Amino acid sequence: MKNRLIGIDIGTTGTKVALFTTSGTLEASSYYTYDSSYPEIGYVEQKPQDWVDGTISGLKAVMEESGADPASIAGISFSGQMMGQVPISKDGELLLENIAIWADQRAKPQAEQLLSDLGGHKTYYDITYMGHPVHMTSTFRIMWYKEHYPEVYEKACKWLHSKEYVLYRLTGALATDPSDQCLGGAFDLEAGKHSEDILKCAGISNECFPDLYESTEVVGKITDEIATLTGLQAGTPVAVGGGDGPCAAAGSSALAEGDAYFCLGSALWGGTIESQPFGDFDSKMICYRHVVPQRYHSQYVSFTGGIGQQWFVEIAYSELAGDKAYAKALEEATALSNDESIPLFLPYLRAGGAPHHHGNASGVFHGIRLRHTRAHLYKSVVLGIAHSLQLLYEDVVRVTGRDINELTIVGGGALNPMLMQSIASSIGIPVRLLANQESNCLGAALCAGLSVGIWPSADAAKEAGIFHQNDQFNPEIENKEKLSIAYQRFQKSLEVAQSLWTLNQDLGV
Repeated sequence: MKNRLIGIDIGTTGTKVALFTTSGTLEASSYYTYDSSYPEIGYVEQKPQDWVDGTISGLKAVMEESGADPASIAGISFSGQMMGQVPISKDGELLLENIAIWADQRAKPQAEQLLSDLGGHKTYYDITYMGHPVHMTSTFRIMWYKEHYPEVYEKACKWLHSKEYVLYRLTGALATDPSDQCLGGAFDLEAGKHSEDILKCAGISNECFPDLYESTEVVGKITDEIATLTGLQAGTPVAVGGGDGPCAAAGSSALAEGDAYFCLGSALWGGTIESQPFGDFDSKMICYRHVVPQRYHSQYVSFTGGIGQQWFVEIAYSELAGDKAYAKALEEATALSNDESIPLFLPYLRAGGAPHHHGNASGVFHGIRLRHTRAHLYKSVVLGIAHSLQLLYEDVVRVTGRDINELTIVGGGALNPMLMQSIASSIGIPVRLLANQESNCLGAALCAGLSVGIWPSADAAKEAGIFHQNDQFNPEIENKEKLSIAYQRFQKSLEVAQSLWTLNQDLGV
């Protein structure tokens, strides 16, 4: 009986493989980490082979851990880090051992030139709905490679995103999907295809990209070689899947128009599901295709989410490792009196992203006194992340006009009860958590299930109960006033910080 699905998430820090039953129960998972390299200032690179190795190792591990019959796997699909590009030759040769990933900043000159040639940023946004810094997308880095590595560009038959390269290595299929291409830098969202005007300005051909399929379509089958390496059954269907943002939305149960969610992973992002493209140039709202056909996802992204908490815990609680360090930090912060003065923290440890969109942003502690301990600072980090999410949430409500009654939050940050309670009390609506926080993998598994007919639609999958609620945090009215004052301080401090970021930028700091 084919009653299992596998979701694979090609992430920034590692690849996760998860095996689910078709009722949404997680049976086994595996995580394979890899490193990024930084060969020059602003350059961020990874080895595509690491993604493949992590996927093969993970598939083998979950098959062994679960003891599942290979014949019970109905389908496999992907979630993948977006805005990367992997050049392969016509015979499938990987042309670069290291490739620039989404965080890479090298293509600023190419982006500036294209925007000028196209008629300005607003013209570009009206085509793409791209609120990200445009130079971070695939198209502009392809332009950079064309200029700096012409021999690679000439040999490249296709430029693939992360999940697409792994798909190719597992099945031999060359395919992409709208959700991932929406952040590729040249996708006309309303037309549902690559923009001829943008590609003409970029000087690249539409033939650079693999054929376009819906995220929920089967595009290949597991090869004999991969079956031998992993324990899977040769011929197992594989759907193309989607970008990590759309898959996180799907895996959080945000599938229907008006659904809202936030993901607190390394970065922080979230928004609403819409039936038509919906954006806002002034606030740089991002909109892209959902993995569910004919639906769209409007969102804001802050580049610093849970990574802020990780940074502080690893430094301030370095005598402990892993979960023990987080538990100790939470224990100490919880023991503080609610009446104690807590420093303010702006969690913008990575430059760029909403709500400020500042290319020289940095983290800020404000109001530190001699009496403050690491527990006070940790609590300020938690509150800073909560306030950062509140800013994005309020922008989503303001721009979309949606009346959001409850918010689902997924990602590693959702495991922190202090953070979840702070968010619920600050924004004033219940925060809902799912039992399974592997939202990207679950979203990918949903694509796989839809591709092979496990459910007739995404709505039917939701009604079937594949999303299991674990907990809910309700607003604490008694803390609302204090949190409101803290939030006002946060907003004012952000205004001041932006001036300092600009000053430092002007001074070359």
